[in-house]
Amino acid sequence: MGAGGSTVIEDDDVNPTVEENRVEEHPRAREHGRASVTVCRDFAKGSCKYGDRCRYSHENGASSAAGSGEKKLCRDFLKGNCKYGDRCKYSHDQGGTPGDRSHIPCRQFQKGHCVFGDRCRYGHDGEPGEAQGSDAITIPMASVHVVKRQQLSYEEAAEMLQTAETDCMQRLEALESQRQDLSAEVQAMEPEERTKSLGVVWQYGGRKKLAAGVARWHEFAASDSRMVEEEYQRWKAAGSSKDPSSCRVEINTEGGMRLSLDFHLLTQMSVGKKGRRGLQRKQLPSKAQERCQPFFSAVLTVVGDLCGKLEEVSGQLAGMDAEESELQQLQEQEKKCIEALRPSIGTFVELSIFCGANAMMEKLEAVLGERHAASLGVAAGGREMRVEAVCKAVKEAFQIRAYGKGLQEGESAWSHLRPLVFGGRKFYEKNMLELREAMVKFRGESLEKKRRHAFMAAGTLLHEYSSDHAFQRDLRGRLGKLFEEGLNEALRNNLDFVTVKSILVAARNMQLGDFSAPVSLWLKQRLSSSLRSQQPVQTVVELVQSAKDFPGLDGVAIVKPLVPQIVDKCQRAILSQQLSAANVNQVGLFAKILGSAFDQALFESLKPSYEKHRAMLTEWLVAYTEHTGAELPPYCMNANQKEAFDLLRQAIEAGDVEQLKRAAIEAKTVPDLKSHEELCQEFIRALDILKEQAHMPPGWDLEDLLGTEKMFRKKPVNAERALQLFQVLMTSTHQKRWTRDRATRGDGKKIADAFEVARVTEVQNQASWENYHRRREEIVRECNPPDREPYAPLSPDQWQEWSGRVMTDDIGNEIASACRLSPLDPRCNEFLFFHGVKPQVADLIAENHFDISFASKDGMFGAGLYFAEASSKSDEYCQPNEANEFPIIIVRVILGRPNYVDAPKPFDDPGRRQLEHSCMSGTYHSVIGDRIKVSNTYREMAARYGGRNWDLCFARGTL
Repeated sequence: MGAGGSTVIEDDDVNPTVEENRVEEHPRAREHGRASVTVCRDFAKGSCKYGDRCRYSHENGASSAAGSGEKKLCRDFLKGNCKYGDRCKYSHDQGGTPGDRSHIPCRQFQKGHCVFGDRCRYGHDGEPGEAQGSDAITIPMASVHVVKRQQLSYEEAAEMLQTAETDCMQRLEALESQRQDLSAEVQAMEPEERTKSLGVVWQYGGRKKLAAGVARWHEFAASDSRMVEEEYQRWKAAGSSKDPSSCRVEINTEGGMRLSLDFHLLTQMSVGKKGRRGLQRKQLPSKAQERCQPFFSAVLTVVGDLCGKLEEVSGQLAGMDAEESELQQLQEQEKKCIEALRPSIGTFVELSIFCGANAMMEKLEAVLGERHAASLGVAAGGREMRVEAVCKAVKEAFQIRAYGKGLQEGESAWSHLRPLVFGGRKFYEKNMLELREAMVKFRGESLEKKRRHAFMAAGTLLHEYSSDHAFQRDLRGRLGKLFEEGLNEALRNNLDFVTVKSILVAARNMQLGDFSAPVSLWLKQRLSSSLRSQQPVQTVVELVQSAKDFPGLDGVAIVKPLVPQIVDKCQRAILSQQLSAANVNQVGLFAKILGSAFDQALFESLKPSYEKHRAMLTEWLVAYTEHTGAELPPYCMNANQKEAFDLLRQAIEAGDVEQLKRAAIEAKTVPDLKSHEELCQEFIRALDILKEQAHMPPGWDLEDLLGTEKMFRKKPVNAERALQLFQVLMTSTHQKRWTRDRATRGDGKKIADAFEVARVTEVQNQASWENYHRRREEIVRECNPPDREPYAPLSPDQWQEWSGRVMTDDIGNEIASACRLSPLDPRCNEFLFFHGVKPQVADLIAENHFDISFASKDGMFGAGLYFAEASSKSDEYCQPNEANEFPIIIVRVILGRPNYVDAPKPFDDPGRRQLEHSCMSGTYHSVIGDRIKVSNTYREMAARYGGRNWDLCFARGTL
């Protein structure tokens, strides 16, 4: 049908059916007594082996062409890939080059809206919107069906529209019950049932095709399909290899056939045969899509039929001889027909959104056309209808059942539960209540799934139209109101934290507003109620954890006002042993959120009960501090202290000297021995019995030290491992660097190539060690203040800025361990350093320890004890003894918080007295003079505290 009353007529000169059937009888066919009407295909290819004996025609369709005057065009030639050339039985003359369509009129140009313009490969002869040559449009019969239609009158058009409306209403009325039932059924489904596929089926290609380029597919049997899917999943799990040995598998089907499948090429073939067929994996629709498919098809059919009638009438309005009022009546009748579709179209869109059937939406929009789709709200993917569907889903997701709604006035839930409880049996053992509990749990899970599905749909819609700010603003406003109402309802019903959190997170992600205020108040009320009740500490912990984890909430602000109640509840749980040492992690969360203030409050609350429950509270507090990293309260022993205390008390009660010695040695190895008053008193009692008061390292022999007045001893080091480590220490810290001090001490530019350790003597001086040990603990506390960042240990980056790590750092603890001494303490930056002296001075220092009063005030960094990290630096100050051995002292030195100096002349800037004052005032504990940076020599360490450990004698190597 054409616009403006034009008609489509038949072209009598073109009749392919007649032309193809008019084939003359071949002479050779008559000679053999049969008529040959078929052209020999092999002859057309140039490979017929029968020659004149062939039963088929060898004239290449010449007789047919002669009868018709024109041969059919070769399709392959039009595509530009005909392989027969001049031997082809079809015509290669189509008025242009292969692929050219310029001789064929462009239909879109004739309608007046060809989008390609001059780039179109079809002919654009004539004016746009006008037929070529006449009012009639001639189309070859081989490409379309010829239909003749007459111009409709107004009465005929009105009758056609009325008939179409009546027919549409009747068909939709027949679908009404199905529409309502299907809508209710789909909404009641779980989100997974709406969108999750029912499974997978495998199909193989048929031998015949449905149409050109459209394959016919056949499904495997159910058991065969499952078998193929298992093999396919195994191939995917192995990495989807293209290797034939991996991607090919052979199976035996139910019908007894053995097939070889190739998952990479998606082909199959029977084993022993050559033919291949296509293979495809088809995803089955979801349960909801499967149920809705008949309804979708029926609605599309009704809409298609109605729109076809409307298009037929609309196409002839321009040529219709009718008044303006009559045309308006036809248009109003057309709108009425479209409005009749609205309920079914609305359900169609809603179901397609629920099911995720986007293809159905596209089909519906295509069938309706742009104008009708816009009037029904289906245009642009049905945005308005999708908004309504999403808001409806969100509203339903927030609906919470009011339990007890069916009770009569004056009744309680217990009045209905009481008949289920009889004979003294516990009510939770009743099957009915267990079933009820399972039903409530299942319903809660179903509601959570619906909420998640609704939130995802809303977020998807916002993201899809992210560029339309007005639409997003309106939609966020509607969703914000729904979320606020739903959240308030959830808080009133005391839903679980997961539900409330999911609502908050969804609102935050979709930028719907700040709903933290009502949630904060709700959490505080629930927390207060839990603290007043008999609920366990675990419930309080969960509430506090929720306050901490909720997005957009200040958990500390919620929990901090309730600290006294939390401490009181924890104290009662600890003393009643409801909260054992194995569960200290529950209370540890409070300290993590509230900080050390909670620890102090809890320790103070337990202090009055410590004497009565010493063993239990010691175990609990030790476990708690180990878990949280907090310091033990002063009144409580740590695990090591408690063990030493028990040993000392047992030894004192037994009165055995050997047991007392062992107990004293064990007690001495405990860190912070004097930090606990009761343990210190017990240790002093043991020392009084043994008539000694010493704090000795683990490797010192108590019995030997007790025999000297000063508790002083020099012990040779004979362990091979220890001697090897000392040799490594001397060698690894040796550097051939000339300094001014070496020149002034008579060696000039001579520097030893190597040092060889001759012997090592360990110095055991109880008084010196006790003083050093006490000062080290003080510096540890000063370097690790509770209210600021610690000063020790220094970071690797800091040492790198100060010309690198200490050279003895790696081997220091190995030497301490080999000699059975306590390890170097990184909390106060304790290291091993060298101190070079004369032989007689080494003996004096060993017996009387370092004395800073003898330190020279003219040193580069002021008065102090000078140490070096390089053995070659301390060698500058060594002098040989009678055996030509050079003594050097290896010292444990506390750097604490060092004052780093890299000035070229530190004695002037900042000055010796200033450097001394920086260490004596408590700001720093030592000075590091970085002469590497200044003159590429050595770093020097000036400190006030050094613990004497070893006298080492070495021989110099080749000079």
